[in-house]
Amino acid sequence: MRWIKWMLIASTTLTMTACSTSQDATLPQPTTQVKDVWESQTGASGSDAVTRQRSILRQPLSPTAIAQRQSDYSRDSYREVFTQFSRLPNPDIVLFVFPHKTGAMPVPGYSTVFPLYERVQYAMPGDAFETMPYPQGAR
Repeated sequence: MRWIKWMLIASTTLTMTACSTSQDATLPQPTTQVKDVWESQTGASGSDAVTRQRSILRQPLSPTAIAQRQSDYSRDSYREVFTQFSRLPNPDIVLFVFPHKTGAMPVPGYSTVFPLYERVQYAMPGDAFETMPYPQGAR
């Protein structure tokens, strides 16, 4: 019974002495601020360079500038159709038909154009982006 009493006193004493240390003694506080460390590492004196860069980034946009930027990323039917279903090149062949007779009627000579391939061929996605047609003034 005696040894339990001594163990209880010893553990209480150790617990009280462990909690009695000050925070500054355990974790000393640095004398520098985060701002001072940032300025010393970046070489910026005060807020000159930082303020200049922030003012460049925070310039307000006009409605026309916003519309121009959004039009580059917006979807429209022309871009969507020709990007997904781009056609492979199908060269045109020009044929001259010489003057001839059809029964008793003469037919004057004329030129006609027809595609080299019978059917329109489509590329796999991403195959023929260079040959994709653009509307007037889109490039």
